[in-house]
Amino acid sequence: MKESFLIKIMRYFFSIRGVLDEHNAREIGKVATNAFMFLWMYTGIANAVFLLLPQAIKTGSMINGFILFNMFIVWGGVGLYVTHKVSELKLNYQEVSTKEYPKAVHKAVIHGAWFGISYGLVTYLMFAQFNGFFSIVSIGFAIFIILISWTSDTQREIAHIVKVE
Repeated sequence: MKESFLIKIMRYFFSIRGVLDEHNAREIGKVATNAFMFLWMYTGIANAVFLLLPQAIKTGSMINGFILFNMFIVWGGVGLYVTHKVSELKLNYQEVSTKEYPKAVHKAVIHGAWFGISYGLVTYLMFAQFNGFFSIVSIGFAIFIILISWTSDTQREIAHIVKVE
């Protein structure tokens, strides 16, 4: 079965390593549908509330705060939901031979690095809106998020590598 581009993206970002047979593909479809419906409802309600606010309080910082909160919901909330469901379905477990284990660990470290850099970049862009692009606070917090995200994702990935004989 040829995988769609969206499934390939989900496989990478949510660490889906298991076999996607018909049953698992349907389950991932349900997870994606639930995530989409939540985002659809959230976007509609949040934008309606924002549009109903008086024009006087819609300042630049208010708009930046709204964008920051939306990114938090999308990256944090929905991302954690999908990651949790993938773990629940055990699709993020990877079976490797003892010989292939070091290569799988290396791939987990690289995946964790990209994960950390992406979260750190988003964090930097969000905080730079408030503190400035050359602010030590924005840069420092982004580096902190990169390190935390990198280590936590790498640790989770390595924990889900199973050696088989």
